[in-house]
Amino acid sequence: MKKLLLLSIAFVFLLTSCGSKTKGELVGVQGKKWYPEKPYGMELIPRGAFIMGKSEEDVGKVLNAPTKTVTVRSFYMDDTEITNSEYRQFVEWVKDSIVRTKLAILADELGMGPEDEGIGEYAFKDADTTNMSTYDKYMLDNYSGMGETGYEGRALNRDQDLVWDTSEYPDEYYTEIMDSIYIPEEESYNGQRTVDVTKIKYSYNWMDIESAARSRDSRRKDFIRHEELEIYPDTTVWIRDFQYSYNEPMHNDYFWHDAYSEYPVVGVSWQQAQAFCNWRTKFKNDDQKSRGKQFVNGFRLPTEAEWEYAARGGIESGTYPWGGPYVISDTG
Repeated sequence: MKKLLLLSIAFVFLLTSCGSKTKGELVGVQGKKWYPEKPYGMELIPRGAFIMGKSEEDVGKVLNAPTKTVTVRSFYMDDTEITNSEYRQFVEWVKDSIVRTKLAILADELGMGPEDEGIGEYAFKDADTTNMSTYDKYMLDNYSGMGETGYEGRALNRDQDLVWDTSEYPDEYYTEIMDSIYIPEEESYNGQRTVDVTKIKYSYNWMDIESAARSRDSRRKDFIRHEELEIYPDTTVWIRDFQYSYNEPMHNDYFWHDAYSEYPVVGVSWQQAQAFCNWRTKFKNDDQKSRGKQFVNGFRLPTEAEWEYAARGGIESGTYPWGGPYVISDTG
């Protein structure tokens, strides 16, 4: 009887093996088919080598800025500078998130949910647990609130549109929150009370891979860095950086006015540019996740070598991008 049972198991195993698609070969893990996608608004810079630096700037012959041959692998780069319109999308997203967070927290404190009118319509999405999946409920019970505010990990309700017209505020609680993000009444003039840009802060975490790679004993959490910074561009550069010029209109209008939407954003620090890259990656990957697609590589700033290589446009050692050594050509 035991021999018959063993023979039956062996026969089933044999049938299973014969039916395998791999036929016993090493074919690797079979994942979804992946097709490369050109990033929107970007151009492929092919790999290559170039002479980096300018030898003609070493007037004193002290060899403190020697040229060197640098090899750059292929990468994607935006075909233009980041525009005011593109950076405004970042600022508006952060402002929207801050307002929704404030509304959701107050709704939670008042015990109001999606079934209530007014501020309750902006409650955290997990406030209504009737249609919540088992996984989401588990994460809510075990991981939300693990932070400084106690509301970390809770999803905002982005389905409900925000109301910016003061005459249409739904209730007094909504009015209280909206009032808190504008500058104080005594700081406004000409009847204009604008959003307090110092409150538009973007928070994110990143991992210091270089430090982690060089460490042997520390744990992963020791290299997670937290950043929080104001992201509104410094519009006063138009006045500070250009003396003896009338740039007040540029200070007032350049960033937000539609006339300058396609102009390059200015007054952005390196830290703000890093935050923008982080948000741009998150914004793209949130969409990838919603469509069941793999995440894209993180957006980042180009290195010095990548920037010079792209700017040269294939010219290895020319002083200027057009190839000639002169500022003005024979045709002026």
